[in-house]
Amino acid sequence: MIPAAAAATIVVAQPHLAQSTQTSQSVPTSPTDDPLAPRPLSALPADLQPLVRDLQARGFRVRIALPPVRQAYGLFQSQSRTLWLSPLSFELGIARPTFLHEAVHAVQSCPSGSLIPIGWHFTLPAVVEQEISGILTSRYHNNNRILEQEAFGLQGQPDAVPRLRQALQQRCPLPGKPISHRP
Repeated sequence: MIPAAAAATIVVAQPHLAQSTQTSQSVPTSPTDDPLAPRPLSALPADLQPLVRDLQARGFRVRIALPPVRQAYGLFQSQSRTLWLSPLSFELGIARPTFLHEAVHAVQSCPSGSLIPIGWHFTLPAVVEQEISGILTSRYHNNNRILEQEAFGLQGQPDAVPRLRQALQQRCPLPGKPISHRP
């Protein structure tokens, strides 16, 4: 990958075609100009803010910064209880589903810290199921398949936020409070 601030020099191997051109790209002048710069949580849509607050109240950290795993748009780390959302996901228009996906994993980690399926099953269009299956086959270990199916299934649901907030309340107790066992 070439950093945005780098200038590209093109050299052609045939002398009669040789050209050296400088293409200048704008150098970021502030963190907001850099699509990889960390962002405040307020960058997330307003309807996700209650979920962010609920996660934080239960000891989860939410960061809009490059995840510590290369080429990841989002990541949940169970040990540190941290949800990572790459700033690049905003540029690609996938911040919302990526955040919801990682929030599912946070809820799956409650109460023990080990990811356990919530038990959600979604009926998705065949083409979506096929795409998810392809992603799971090529990028995930078999033992994570059910966990990832839940996360991929929920991220596009219109009621994703209330579902996650309810599951968070039921599975992830507030510090010093017992787990709620309401249906």
